[in-house]
Amino acid sequence: MGKIHGYDTIGTLKPGTVKLHGPLGSMLDTVVKNRLVKINYGQLAAPFRLRSETDNKWRCEFWGKVVRSAVYAWKSTQDPELKERIDHTVADLLAAQTPDGCISSYPVEKQLDGWDIWGRKYVLLGLLAYYREMNSDPGILDAVRRCARHLAGQAGELQNYGLHFGMAAGSVLRPFVEIAELCGDDELMSTAVKLAESGCCHLHNIFTAARIGVPPAEIANGKAYEMTSCFQGLASLYAVDSDTAKLETLIRYYRMVREKELFITGGGGLKDANGEFWYSGAARQYRTDCGGMGETCITATWLWFSAAMLRLTGDSTIADDMERSFYNALLGAFLPDGSNVTHINPFLCGGWKRPAKDQMPDFPGQDCCRAQGPYGLSLAPRIAVMKTENGYAVNLYEDSTAAGILKITGGYPAGDKAVVTLLKNGDFELALRIPRDFGCRVDGHAVSRGTYHRLKRQWQAGDRIELEFDFSARTEKLEMYQAELCGPLVMCRECGGKQGRDILRSWGKNVDYASAGMLFSPDNPLTVWERSK
Repeated sequence: MGKIHGYDTIGTLKPGTVKLHGPLGSMLDTVVKNRLVKINYGQLAAPFRLRSETDNKWRCEFWGKVVRSAVYAWKSTQDPELKERIDHTVADLLAAQTPDGCISSYPVEKQLDGWDIWGRKYVLLGLLAYYREMNSDPGILDAVRRCARHLAGQAGELQNYGLHFGMAAGSVLRPFVEIAELCGDDELMSTAVKLAESGCCHLHNIFTAARIGVPPAEIANGKAYEMTSCFQGLASLYAVDSDTAKLETLIRYYRMVREKELFITGGGGLKDANGEFWYSGAARQYRTDCGGMGETCITATWLWFSAAMLRLTGDSTIADDMERSFYNALLGAFLPDGSNVTHINPFLCGGWKRPAKDQMPDFPGQDCCRAQGPYGLSLAPRIAVMKTENGYAVNLYEDSTAAGILKITGGYPAGDKAVVTLLKNGDFELALRIPRDFGCRVDGHAVSRGTYHRLKRQWQAGDRIELEFDFSARTEKLEMYQAELCGPLVMCRECGGKQGRDILRSWGKNVDYASAGMLFSPDNPLTVWERSK
């Protein structure tokens, strides 16, 4: 691990060692119980066995998306039933691999069209997650490598295929880099480098565009999910070659999206009915003429891209942004029982949360956001407590346990306190994230915002650090509108709710966004932005 921008780069602890017991951890357990163990995994693998996807659609994405979510969720929960289902479906899918290495849901004559490459990318990502986190059988890695090499040989210039000016296909950059690195495959790495040099798009080089400051909404067609997936690939490549130009590009993209596109809830996406494009969302988020808002796929993908940036830069303000996304846009998308999510996430006056619908009648129970929501949620334990060169960094303060290192209590973010108790002896540094947007006192002393507060000492098991956060209500304004926050929570008003379903009632008291609209009914609308008084 090197040093970038004055802070040690940080890495994840051994997966499964951090357990969250607050809102994020509770919802993750619920999603495993009511969603991930109940999925028909045979249905997800069937198109690959039959190569039956002849209409250029995206049934091919669901196996990899769901399995990847399930793998990372299992690493936190260790649920035995979920493990059994994952093991079985991986074997089922690998049985569909043909002797040439191909794993595709499209018949040969239609391969490379439509969403085929996008779907094969998710197969690679799902299998990579399984190999890294659950089963290091060399045969699995060999199957992944053969699949990637077949695709690379079949397609040639990948950015010339698929949807959204090639960005959907170009996003295969990430698994290509990671497979090449794992296998020491120079030829596959060369293919990945050439793909990155093309900019993963046949309209223009999206990486060059970001580096020179082209706003995200004006890069390619602005399709947020696919674009950010390509930048995830660039982050993987930077982790291999440490080219500072790539890091500068990644930081520029991150900052532009944060400043120009993210909503107050930490989500993003608007313009079309499904809220799927960058479209100057930060400035337009209070409007009613910009389509749907806040595709959950964008929230989940943005969180994982942010996690890569956190690891590469050690910038604590990235974790600030992630915290807001976790506790508002992401948690606010889930049904209370974890069985589904919203595709779009409304917060305008009169908007209401609605469960995602099946995207294809012959593929019941599947929506892209329904598959991605658990993926975003499964990230939280991985970044809550991380390893640094000199010790550990604490990024999330909800009640949790990092096995053998520390535990956190206090009920954050419902409460304004967090107590960190050390579980081991040792001479190391503990870096506590101090939020940028609201004050904090550590053991009674005010500390600087927007950075890590470092405590280096000879620790003894049982040592305690007490943090007290300033949860005073604060207001953010946007033209003639305003919104209110309390700590990391975005507040909103709702009609109906637990008090009744009469939409003619006056707007109720402030509640946090994630808790509002839980009737998932037009009789239970909500609003974040209100006209300034």
